[in-house]
Amino acid sequence: MNQGVNVYNNQKVLIFGLLIVFILVGCAKKGAKTAKGISQQEQTSGVVSVEGAELHYFIEGKGTSCLGLGHSESQRRIFSQELRNHFKFVFIDLRHDARSNSSLEISKITLDTYLDDIDKVRRTLGLDVAAVFGHSIHSYIALEYARKYPKNTSHLVMTGDTPYRIAAEVADEFWESDASDERKMILKQNWEKITEDKLRQRPSKDATVKTYMAMTPKLFYNPTYNLSWIYEVVESNQDIAVHLFNVIFKDYDIAKRPGRVETPVFLAIGRYDYLWPYFTWDDRKDVLPNLSYNLFEKSGHFPMVEEQELFDKKLIEWIKSH
Repeated sequence: MNQGVNVYNNQKVLIFGLLIVFILVGCAKKGAKTAKGISQQEQTSGVVSVEGAELHYFIEGKGTSCLGLGHSESQRRIFSQELRNHFKFVFIDLRHDARSNSSLEISKITLDTYLDDIDKVRRTLGLDVAAVFGHSIHSYIALEYARKYPKNTSHLVMTGDTPYRIAAEVADEFWESDASDERKMILKQNWEKITEDKLRQRPSKDATVKTYMAMTPKLFYNPTYNLSWIYEVVESNQDIAVHLFNVIFKDYDIAKRPGRVETPVFLAIGRYDYLWPYFTWDDRKDVLPNLSYNLFEKSGHFPMVEEQELFDKKLIEWIKSH
């Protein structure tokens, strides 16, 4: 068997588990009009202490207050400058972000731990209500925050997710039946450039980055997209991240959670996301009574990146109407 294929098989669990940890922290389009152009005078940063951790945050923009969940430094790069004219973003580190330095025993970290951490940040910053944004698995945290703290949640923005944890085989079947031959060839070539020896020689984070880079055809409408530069700011506590993904949200399904979420929800998903397939929402849309469903036809896992102008337009129109 081809050595590149061997690497693919050996790293499959890593891709669908640890890899998602890196996916969820966010990504940005190189050269896009992002937070990099914001002056220091328009930025506020600080730290909020929670049980066993210190959560860093950045505040940027003006308009509707919005808590952005995930690695604060990388999340800042997701959204355009235009959105900062309509949202006052509070980008928050969560417990699996390395800078939060969580000392709480992992087995004691629950979904409520995450939700209460977020609410501590909200209260500390004096926000009576706020929108909440979550990308990928962070969208589950955002949704459950709205479920637990409905009076403090004005809106939900969810991107790049499925309504329940799917089996890897579902994503694999979608890839095999839907992806073009060209896309599959690019993935194969990407894997053939990685050998097990090279992976062993690199630190674990670098190895994970390499596997993530190889997966671009499954994550972007543009199968040759280069996202390597994002990892200059990304760090995660992998033990806590795996706990979040494989324990806290192991069997997650929004249809099986108690109570209804009445908060207005803006959902953005990409047609070419082969890890979090769009069609999984077909029988779950009615679970969220105030859902605005937005399928981006030329995007993968990051519609706010690949179709930035259209994403901005839709989100701004939605927030104005709600």
